[in-house]
Amino acid sequence: MKPSPRPLPKVAVIGAGWAGLSAAVALAPHTRLTLFEAGRQAGGRARTLNTDSHGFSFLDNGQHILIGAYRSVAAMLNKIGVSEQDAFLRLPLQWHISDGLQFQTAALPPPLHILYGLLTANNIGWKEKIRLINDMRTLQSRHRSHPADTTVAAWLHNRRVSSKLTAQFWQPLVWGALNTPLETASLNTLCNVLQDGVWSDAAGSDYLLPKRDLGSLVAEPALAFLAQHHADIRMETRVGRLSTLPDGKVCINNETFDAAILAVAPYHAAALMPSETPDDIQTAYRNMRYHAITTVYLRYAESVRLPAPLTGLAENTAQWFIDRGALGLSEHETAAVISVSDLVGPYKNEEWIKRVHHDLKTLCPHLGEPTAAQVITEKRATVASSVNRQLPDLMYLHQRYIYPCGDYLHPRYPATLEAAVQSGLTAAEQSINDLNGLKNADRAPS
Repeated sequence: MKPSPRPLPKVAVIGAGWAGLSAAVALAPHTRLTLFEAGRQAGGRARTLNTDSHGFSFLDNGQHILIGAYRSVAAMLNKIGVSEQDAFLRLPLQWHISDGLQFQTAALPPPLHILYGLLTANNIGWKEKIRLINDMRTLQSRHRSHPADTTVAAWLHNRRVSSKLTAQFWQPLVWGALNTPLETASLNTLCNVLQDGVWSDAAGSDYLLPKRDLGSLVAEPALAFLAQHHADIRMETRVGRLSTLPDGKVCINNETFDAAILAVAPYHAAALMPSETPDDIQTAYRNMRYHAITTVYLRYAESVRLPAPLTGLAENTAQWFIDRGALGLSEHETAAVISVSDLVGPYKNEEWIKRVHHDLKTLCPHLGEPTAAQVITEKRATVASSVNRQLPDLMYLHQRYIYPCGDYLHPRYPATLEAAVQSGLTAAEQSINDLNGLKNADRAPS
């Protein structure tokens, strides 16, 4: 007689943000999966607001901009049946600071694509172009040698980079990519972003601007995929502190699982870890620092015509404006992004609207007063990508089949959507490998 087949392992994913969803999508075909989410909707800090859109095309919890180098995000979207063409507007890298530096990459192999763009840039002199190219080449050479980390500000100071290039290129780049001020931002992390984005692949630096709300783009298709694979999806279900049982199982809300993926924000994760978790892990979580991102959505009676689909300002409150008309949405709307907004100013919503409207008028003088406005500030939008940032040692939890994941745990990247997805995939893969090790040891999970 043939032996009975071993049952699939029973795995819980706690949290339905992008990290949790990516882990769940990877695990669902191979496990008996349960997804816990405390909120009413999936998506975490990159989701559609579950409120009235107030007449806007849609309102997301922040205007997220993806790039072509987000290959893990692309693979997940493909797996859950989302077409890039339907979901995004893909544009070659267009650096358009309205009051400063402007260039566009060419359809050439790297690094010629960026070299051509910088050589043909507008609003900077020839010496500044050469200087910027040399700084980029020096940074790339430095990255290959795996040097000790330093702050971006220190590196710029040592290179004697002008205040003009700092304001019109380096600061918008670092704020947008790392959401961390130059004075504390990790140069090595910035190099990782440039290496995998601009330097290695011309398409990696393309912009991917969402044409749909994040709910229909990721959360809803991911949940549908999980349902098709018979996952147990429990929305609006809070989870208490996890505990480990003598047989190695993980207890969650009085239910036992073979493994648990802990995919919640770091300020929630520590409270869910088993009470005997070592102090160094708890301390590492408590010591994480955050920066805010504010998004201001504006609608006008007149059409908003921006110089570029993604238009920046170097010396104003708003850092980037998104032309929603260019995305096939309403021509009367725009979204403004302010990174590290906790350092820009402690403004109330009315003041954010007033300032951003003033900035937009410098680009579109014909506009009257906005007919509608919404301000969304995520106070702890990202963990700071600080110099020499130390990740917590999670071996203790892994040995107990608990696998924290999230954008804040990526070893190379800042807290981005790609980092979240990659972290979720890594946690899923490690949990499956460890559970397969149990099988090989004839200790099949039940």
